[in-house]
Amino acid sequence: MPSARGFGLRARLFIMVLVATLPPTIVAWLVEPLRGGWTGPALIAAAMAFSFGLAFVLGSSMVQSVEALIHDAQALSAGMAGHRSQVRSSDEIGQLAVALNHMADTVERRNAALADNERRYRFLFDSNPLPMWAWDAETTNILAVNEAAIDKYGYDRERFLGLTILDLIDESERARFGQARLPFLESRQAAGTWTHRTASGERVEMDVITTSTRRLGRASWLSVGIDVSARREAERALARSEEQLRQSQKLEAIGTFAGGIAHDFNNLLTAMLGYCDLLLPQLAPDSAIRRDIGEVRALAVRGTELSQQILSMSRRHVVQPTVFDPNDVVRGMHRLLRRVIGENIALECTLNEQVGTARADVGQLEQVLLNLAANARDAMPDGGRLSVDTLVLEPFDVRRLNLDPTQDWLCIRVRDTGIGMTEDVQAHIFEPFYTTKDEGKGSGLGLALAYSMIDQAGGEIRVDSAPGEGTTMYLLLPRLSDAVVTLPPVEEYHEQLAGTETVLLVEDEDTVRSVAAAALERRGYRVLVADHGEAAIAISREYPGVIHLLVSDVVMPGLHGREVADRVVRLRPGTPVLFISGYTDDALLERGVLEGDDRSLLPKPFTSLELARRVRLAIDESKGLRTPVTVS
Repeated sequence: MPSARGFGLRARLFIMVLVATLPPTIVAWLVEPLRGGWTGPALIAAAMAFSFGLAFVLGSSMVQSVEALIHDAQALSAGMAGHRSQVRSSDEIGQLAVALNHMADTVERRNAALADNERRYRFLFDSNPLPMWAWDAETTNILAVNEAAIDKYGYDRERFLGLTILDLIDESERARFGQARLPFLESRQAAGTWTHRTASGERVEMDVITTSTRRLGRASWLSVGIDVSARREAERALARSEEQLRQSQKLEAIGTFAGGIAHDFNNLLTAMLGYCDLLLPQLAPDSAIRRDIGEVRALAVRGTELSQQILSMSRRHVVQPTVFDPNDVVRGMHRLLRRVIGENIALECTLNEQVGTARADVGQLEQVLLNLAANARDAMPDGGRLSVDTLVLEPFDVRRLNLDPTQDWLCIRVRDTGIGMTEDVQAHIFEPFYTTKDEGKGSGLGLALAYSMIDQAGGEIRVDSAPGEGTTMYLLLPRLSDAVVTLPPVEEYHEQLAGTETVLLVEDEDTVRSVAAAALERRGYRVLVADHGEAAIAISREYPGVIHLLVSDVVMPGLHGREVADRVVRLRPGTPVLFISGYTDDALLERGVLEGDDRSLLPKPFTSLELARRVRLAIDESKGLRTPVTVS
């Protein structure tokens, strides 16, 4: 019971008081008869001295126990965790010593648990492979940082702990950070992606998860970062690939559409050009009708150019690559480029005679140069300078333009002093139908055609531009050492292209068949006409004379051109073949006309003169009058 536990200390105090007062009292009672002398007071004084001495001894024994407890408490408060009180007593002092020892045991256990938790926390914090940092919720000073963060950001620990959270965030993100910063609340979390800068200035994209904490003895935030730079770059690359795929699909859709109408459209143009060519020689040079027919023919030629541009841009035009000297192309285009850019723009051409040769469709390349010249003209409304140069790329330029270093490269460089382009515009200039020109002043196909043409030739195209600094376009082609092959000249006069041979013409389109037959007959040829493959085979089988040339459309109902040619050649071995077609190269390849075939092809639309030239060339080659040349 509490009263029993407290009796010992009370008893000691009671006895100590009793001892201190009892001797003087007894002495005073005994010496009462001796009053009047000095003996009584002396005895009383001695008794009191004895009482006080005895009380001092008894009190000292109590004080020693309390002092021992004070020493024990001071030892524990000084951090001597293993210290325990040695006071042993059954009274309150003994109980206090036991309680002090129990308290020391409890504190030691709790300190051990706290130290274990601290070790676990430090282990999780310091050994975490993800960068972690803690920062003051009020001042934003960084309070703690782990090794992963030190490695990621490149600061040593001392320098890191002298930074604020704003020192880690890129300048472009600081305004957003100020808006997104939340007031401190317990158990609050936030997440976001931020651009950080390392000690070396490198920009890294970090997914940061932040949670509130008071573990550091104050309101603070603990942040964990994950470097997502590579992932984000991969995502951007994927987005670019998806955009390129969408553009490719657009081109594919355009090509499919163009291929679907190409046959009929080119047949119409062929007929228009053919009839115009048949009428023009019959009219006087100063005839008004001749001028009108000439205008109709010019419109048909423009339609032909438009058809070829669309098919070329969509990779569905039958290209005719040849080995050429870029200097010859630029020289041949000089007068036309001069007319395109106007009088207020100076034209300069610098040609490197060591540039070598390249292989591409020269007609397409000329169209590309015209498009670039037109773009340069529009970029210099107040005049300027257009430079067209040919050059061989040095290794430094190959690296700068990010080209294959194992390949020799030549370049046609087109530079203007115009208004230039922003980076955003440059990112879209090769997209079909993208244009910065006013409505009606540009189709958006020019640079898309240029990109397609250079790509088909195995080359690259680069652009270097900035607002107010002009634009430089690099047309880059693999450099060859092959010499330019010049075909034997073919005279275009009526007498030179005329003939008396027999030609079997197979064409399912009535207008094309009629105009082609008329064009050849007027030049003296005997023309056997067939409107489908079976009719052509029947004629070949039944005609008694020699058939000197088979001219066959490629795509026809029933038998296509390759099948007709094979069967006619089996009936009449050695018969030369000239294919004509207004379809795309994909359609021709599907029918096996171009792949592995040395027969020549005349693409639609064509003029009567072109038809006569190719017929004469094919017949002469079969007779050995000309060096065989495959024209395709």
